[in-house]
Amino acid sequence: MKSDVITVGNNEKLIAQALELTERYIYEAGLEGKKAIHLNLLTEEVLCMVRAMVGEFSARFWIEDEKGEFRINVDAVADVDRAKKKELLSVSSSGKNVANKGLMSKIGAFFSDCVDNYDQVMEYTSSADNFGYVYAAGMPGTALTSTDMWTLSAYRSAVKRDKGENEEAKEAWDELEKSVIANMADDVIVGVKDNHVTLTVVKR
Repeated sequence: MKSDVITVGNNEKLIAQALELTERYIYEAGLEGKKAIHLNLLTEEVLCMVRAMVGEFSARFWIEDEKGEFRINVDAVADVDRAKKKELLSVSSSGKNVANKGLMSKIGAFFSDCVDNYDQVMEYTSSADNFGYVYAAGMPGTALTSTDMWTLSAYRSAVKRDKGENEEAKEAWDELEKSVIANMADDVIVGVKDNHVTLTVVKR
């Protein structure tokens, strides 16, 4: 079963339509109890991430399932004005970029950076600046030969492995334990393919 595919972005009307689509999908799929609650909460987390992407950002949004595995999808074409987006994101009222607080915000910033800097995306494989511990931990799955550029499952494994050895990993583990999406989702995947950047939240 697959929902309609709609456009989402930093627009309250679009966000409301996505929430309505989610409620309709849950009803039509016959989901009840924890399954319905979890899918709703995970979608809200994804839409909060989308809402934080200021400027002219827009993407396709839909939900689908296959054999009991539900997937919340955000798909963006890498055509955003890099310089304009960098200017919008770089400064908040405090004079700092506050978009990277919390796991979902970090994933969102990483996703947004991939959209804005698609032509330079190879640099992510050697940089520790865009998603903190993900590169410092020597994460697998970052090569462009794979559709999956980053996965929560691989990130969790790397952080768990190293949390007793350095402070950065310990902080990342604490963040994982507090994260709604890390505790509810079975995986989160950020991938690049054919000029598209995709984010998929998996719930079995």
